[in-house]
Amino acid sequence: MFKLKKINEIKKNNLMFCALFLCSSFVFGFLGGSLANVMFSSSESGDISVETISTETVGSGALSPTQIVAMVEDSVVEIQTKIVSNGREAEGAGSGIIVREDGYIATNAHVVEGARSISVTLHNDKVYTAKLVGKNEKEDVAVLKIEAKGLNAVTFANSDDIKVGENVLVIGNALGTLDGSVTDGIVSAVNRTINVNGEEMTLIQTDAEINHGNSGGGMFGSTGLCLGIIVAKSTGDDVEGLGFAIPANVVKSVVDGFVAVYSGS
Repeated sequence: MFKLKKINEIKKNNLMFCALFLCSSFVFGFLGGSLANVMFSSSESGDISVETISTETVGSGALSPTQIVAMVEDSVVEIQTKIVSNGREAEGAGSGIIVREDGYIATNAHVVEGARSISVTLHNDKVYTAKLVGKNEKEDVAVLKIEAKGLNAVTFANSDDIKVGENVLVIGNALGTLDGSVTDGIVSAVNRTINVNGEEMTLIQTDAEINHGNSGGGMFGSTGLCLGIIVAKSTGDDVEGLGFAIPANVVKSVVDGFVAVYSGS
């Protein structure tokens, strides 16, 4: 038996504590317990499209990890939240990816659940106050907006083209304090269906190390394309190397819908 953990980092009264992944805990953050209880809601659809590029046709070949990091590190952000629970203020931390150069950012819905305020720190250490554009709890994807231009947005892969065995890099805000942390691995499985409190999520499985605070961060393929965003890790005495990401096509769909509604397109 293994448990799937949410991996947002929460601080309360200067102590670190856990919140269950996809569970009915007072805050959905990046530390965790077992799979359980997420309330899901559908997002609205829109007409804005994010370019989809096949992983089989981009570039002349695989890049080195150093080249991939140089290409995408500016596209991964830190997210900090302030939450009031049980009459006390708590701080949460997670990760996100820039999805449009004009300040739209994707993360997990559970990272910003119940947040009274949200701030985003870019790789260059600039800090912005973020507005929640919308969140789709069923897919566990949220879209934020900061007032910035000329940002380095990710390019999404077509996640239908992802193959088992592909090399991947995961970049995120490990432990809620170690921004830009990079781990590597492979795609262990695609279309992995996991039942969460009676709801099914179809995710990409990876053996790359996933740490508290990685939730919402990017998983990138060997050509630098974003394959998806990190959502969970599994834990247990007999469990190692079981991390999960929301596929890029799902993330794009949610982003497109909320950006279309927010921008009035």
